[in-house]
Amino acid sequence: MHGLGSSTTFYETALSLSKLSSQYCLVRYDFDGHGLSPLSSKTEGAISIDSLAEDLKEVMDVVGVKKAKGVVGHSMSGLVALTFAAKYPDRTEKLFLIGPMKAMAPAGQEVMLKRASTVLSSGLSSIVSAVASSATSAHTKTHSPLSLALIRALVLGTSIEGYAAACKALAGASNPDFKAIEAEVLVVGGAEDYLSSPELIGGLVGELRKARKVQLEGVGHWHAVERPAEVAAELDGFFL
Repeated sequence: MHGLGSSTTFYETALSLSKLSSQYCLVRYDFDGHGLSPLSSKTEGAISIDSLAEDLKEVMDVVGVKKAKGVVGHSMSGLVALTFAAKYPDRTEKLFLIGPMKAMAPAGQEVMLKRASTVLSSGLSSIVSAVASSATSAHTKTHSPLSLALIRALVLGTSIEGYAAACKALAGASNPDFKAIEAEVLVVGGAEDYLSSPELIGGLVGELRKARKVQLEGVGHWHAVERPAEVAAELDGFFL
């Protein structure tokens, strides 16, 4: 599962470099209001972390997966994956979390709600440059203009209503019962990720029963875009 303002394209290069498809059926999907998935009419524009976790369950049910070898989630979908694993501990063996989010402090909630308001009033073009710049590493900004272009394309390809709804979902999120999670967890962080900082990841790993962390140097918050080969290596090492 991808993160806010993204789509399944986020994983394209990393999975092409990975060996996972030689042993597993890989299922990717654009979540509610992102990529090619329209904002669900049943939610009337109000999605939540819980509703996204239920969507994951429904996707698994549709493709006939009773228990996944693993669930992979980036950014806010890391919190979706944790919520799913706490509610349905028998549905997955492992969690691979890339720059996962936790429930936000009031200041962070205010930022997300303000971003939602800005996007609804002024469009995604009003925030895309700031998102691409602030959420990537110094190395990416200096040496990988193509990565920045892809991030801009992913954000601008998201529906305005879907992006705003996801911002509100993240602002209203609460943490699941971490101790209810039975899955083995690998948390992959970026050394220059201000959204899912090394401190946040360290605290999260400390709350989970079977978790460890890996830090990628010279990486911000768009890990699989900034360093796809390193993400692929971690995926293979964890699942193969």
